[in-house]
Amino acid sequence: MKKILIFSNGEQIGDGILKLVLVYQLRNRFPKHEIHWATDKIKTVYDTILKSFVSDYIDVIWSQSNLSPFFWNNISDKYDFQNYEFDIVIDTQNAVPRTIALKRIKSKNFISATANWIFSDVRPEKKIIKHPFYVRNIIQMFDLISTFTEERKFKFDIPERLKQKVSKLFSSNEKYIGYAPGAGQEKKIWHLNAYLTIVKHFESKGIKSVFFLGPSEKGLKSQILERSKTAIFPEDFITDVTGVEIVMATTEFLDCAIGNDSGTSNMLSTNLCPLLKLCGPTSPQKFINDDFENVHFISSKEFGGQDINLIPTEVVINKVENLLKT
Repeated sequence: MKKILIFSNGEQIGDGILKLVLVYQLRNRFPKHEIHWATDKIKTVYDTILKSFVSDYIDVIWSQSNLSPFFWNNISDKYDFQNYEFDIVIDTQNAVPRTIALKRIKSKNFISATANWIFSDVRPEKKIIKHPFYVRNIIQMFDLISTFTEERKFKFDIPERLKQKVSKLFSSNEKYIGYAPGAGQEKKIWHLNAYLTIVKHFESKGIKSVFFLGPSEKGLKSQILERSKTAIFPEDFITDVTGVEIVMATTEFLDCAIGNDSGTSNMLSTNLCPLLKLCGPTSPQKFINDDFENVHFISSKEFGGQDINLIPTEVVINKVENLLKT
């Protein structure tokens, strides 16, 4: 069987979710290849938290390979890459020492944009325009060595066991909006009262509220329960799978979701329901990508600055109402 190796610089949860586009495209583009995923010093969540989501797409994971660019050392002090040969190796990072180390692995086609493609066996015929969404740049590398014609929009595949667990929280006769009101940095957080205004508006229309709270946001629960009549906290009911899996699986049953620029919002970016991301100091451009057709943005810059609380509640309400119609 032919083998293809994708080398990354490791994935934490948000990065890993965004790169699922790559994982799915690899299987579509190379259906008869054995797909390998490797990292250098950093771990990948594809071997841990997101393992259940990629098990049908990635055949082998070489996590923390600890590669060496020096010929007097083994290629890896953890894996026996000396005796492996791949049909295709794709280097998705740009650090020269790592590229040199990766180049030491035997391959028929080595693809790398490092140092203006100097190490690559295949190069673009004309200058590639750098896309603000870095995943799209990697997909352009795939285009160099695959004849992929099927325009398949990114659709997340929820493992059946997760669907069954999460489905028990929802009724097919009800509508639900998910809310992710937290973020790792305070400047990225739209005020809770603004979220609760949105909640009140849609609950008055019979739409139930589903909340996703990170560890640092658990203290918000009492305030939410004071203002929300229908609040559901999925992680309170499902305890035998990870919070990440719960959030991602829930999008199968939501009619819309709203969140700040945060890790939880990345978890909601499955394309299974419309997601509205609210951005303050961060630019939505880095996330805009044709594969994520169901992710939408409102930026505070549209209202005169980088303070996320410049975003008016009525603008969010109008946007969500339009998303619910579609």
